[in-house]
Amino acid sequence: MGTDINRKDLPLNRVSIERATQQERLSYGGMVAKLRAERGLTQGELEDRSGVTSRTIRNIETGAVAGQADKLISLFVALGVDLDGDARAEVDSYVAMIAPLLQAIHPDHRLAAVGQVIPILSDAVRAHPNLDTASAPVPISSGRRTRVGSRRHDLEKATLDSTKIAATKDNTPIDPDRGEA
Repeated sequence: MGTDINRKDLPLNRVSIERATQQERLSYGGMVAKLRAERGLTQGELEDRSGVTSRTIRNIETGAVAGQADKLISLFVALGVDLDGDARAEVDSYVAMIAPLLQAIHPDHRLAAVGQVIPILSDAVRAHPNLDTASAPVPISSGRRTRVGSRRHDLEKATLDSTKIAATKDNTPIDPDRGEA
């Protein structure tokens, strides 16, 4: 396995595997070999669990090939690795990127700005081919209890009408529940 990437530095989650370079995927192959050995599985047993052929497993483990992302994911899932455990951390990193932008918007205009973003994100959720919940409505609420009348409460109960929001080019605050437009 002639790779110079330190395996400890490779995150073990779906997104990282899907975005991995060829060199990184070679290192994931070494991780597959180590995990398979730790679990006492033969390549044939791993084939039965994962649907990936023994020959492909052998080639991935020895570094003869950089496994395709879907094959690596199947192998890690079959080995009992929780590839979705880091999903919350990834989402938190995106929220951390967006938070300063939201804070920079005047408080009276934040609802309008968020109202413009939510339809875009909702469309992305519905368009994702691998989500079973793609047709489910996207909740606005954070799930936290909020004081009635607070700004957060106003945002959570607001009916977001993207046509009204799009019509406000002058950053006029919108609160559909109060009849403001």
